[in-house]
Amino acid sequence: ERNRHHSWQELPDADEFQAFFDCYETHDEMQRVNSGPRRFPLERRGSGDLGLVPEAGFRTFAERETVRVPQRNDPGSVELPLPEDVYEELVPLLRSEVQGRWKCRIEEEGLDEELRAQLRGGFPELAEWTGVATLRRILRASQGSMAQAVPMLMKAIECRVRERELFQCMRCKVACDMRIIGRDRENRPAIYMSARSQTEPLRLLIPQVFLAFEAASRLAQEDGQAILVADMVQLQTHLNMDPFAFKDLANNFGVVFADRLKCILIVDFSFIAQAFWATVRPFLSERTQKKINFVSEAKARQFVKENFFGPTRDRILSSFDINRDELSTQEDRFAHALRTAICDVPLGELRAPDEEDEDSEVFGDEYLSDFLPCYHLAPAAKW
Repeated sequence: ERNRHHSWQELPDADEFQAFFDCYETHDEMQRVNSGPRRFPLERRGSGDLGLVPEAGFRTFAERETVRVPQRNDPGSVELPLPEDVYEELVPLLRSEVQGRWKCRIEEEGLDEELRAQLRGGFPELAEWTGVATLRRILRASQGSMAQAVPMLMKAIECRVRERELFQCMRCKVACDMRIIGRDRENRPAIYMSARSQTEPLRLLIPQVFLAFEAASRLAQEDGQAILVADMVQLQTHLNMDPFAFKDLANNFGVVFADRLKCILIVDFSFIAQAFWATVRPFLSERTQKKINFVSEAKARQFVKENFFGPTRDRILSSFDINRDELSTQEDRFAHALRTAICDVPLGELRAPDEEDEDSEVFGDEYLSDFLPCYHLAPAAKW
């Protein structure tokens, strides 16, 4: 087995061309796809100004056309509904109920000063969060229970109003290495974090958690879901034993990002971390708890190899290595986090090769803008 110190140091910096095509596993595959239907940017509403390495913004025409299976034009198959279609009859009811309750809250002045101040500037969150896609997601998360879905959505909208500035600027203080590290084989965004990298108490980490999941949500496919890999090696329990911060995180995160996670991989969850889990568990729904998998590093590596393609796989495995390398410094680990992130949120900047102009003749700004009209390759921000 390779020496951990050498493995993460040897992870190559992708130049512009490599970053552009490393969503393909071979050059032949790239040639084959490019000779077919034109490639289109990933289709997600409200992608805003996320800065992406080039490969992160693409999904082929064929991939978009095969989201629903079996195919509509297959006469021998019966089309199955997507999971979100199960509670379709409840969608208009949930929208009407939530909009009615907010109208009553506003008319009856059932708002605190902070909410009143925010709503003076308008209430775009109500329209956005009573859209069909969000209503379906909330109904999935509540398993079709209106008694749960209504207060859940009311709380989610309130949180979005209170945190409006955060979700508009998409910038925060970086308190750990949590970032979007790539995509799984089903093209879902993968969020990675290492407990060893945490430098601030939980209450100061919450904005970064929100922005990481917000970015993943905007980059997700039609199911809106992502994968979370949480590496708990060297968990710093003293930074995370704040019950008030836990309650705040659980009350807001659990509703804003309800049903956003397809799978949660918790790696190397030590005996010491059991106290941490005992604190977290009461705040998690039974549905979410069923998605959590506690595994050793060895099993996590096997999972990664089976569920991620080469580029993302290498980024995650090298992250396991650097966070277990006793010779690595905090500066090493943050530099590695930037090199292995595919999005500038929440760390604040893209890895350097994507902002250089050395290959501009082949993949310059004009060429990229032809393919990436929805995304802005943002200049580096200081964090």
